Amino acid sequence: MLFYIECMAEEREIKLKFPEDLDFEGFLIGRGGKFIKKERQIDLYLDFDDFKLKNSGSALRLRISGNECFLTFKGPQKKDIIKNRDEYEIKVSDHTLALKIFESLGIKERLRVVKDRSIIMFEGLKFEIDNVENLGNFVEVEIKSDEEIEKVKKIAQAAGIEWKPILKGYAELLAEK
Repeated sequence: MLFYIECMAEEREIKLKFPEDLDFEGFLIGRGGKFIKKERQIDLYLDFDDFKLKNSGSALRLRISGNECFLTFKGPQKKDIIKNRDEYEIKVSDHTLALKIFESLGIKERLRVVKDRSIIMFEGLKFEIDNVENLGNFVEVEIKSDEEIEKVKKIAQAAGIEWKPILKGYAELLAEK
């Protein structure tokens, strides 16, 4: 079986860049945060030769993390003060075979994003702390309500992170660089 475990959701997340010298993981753990895991993620962004997906504001990503792989489609950004888009994701049992299928349809790897991600639970929120190759340090927090936006804002500011939510994904940021 190539694909299994379907899920669909609206993704609302806060993404912030923070300085290289800030130990945000240590900040959260020092205040009672719980370390969940650390993993290396390799994200392959796929598109047609004419970049139809990118040009529509969408993204098709194959994420390899340890022995797991997920295929994710992200729709265009919705009007919001934070990153907000439709997201559909399925688990893939064989990323090599999935790539061959896409390539035979004219969809190829166009960009690769490599990052080390630490996950910390803090005050009921999941903080994903990323060190992205050639981009730097970021934190992403998926939120369910506008109240959680204020909660994340207070935590970030207490840690010394400037409150400037980023609406672009890592692929867009790397492509601009």
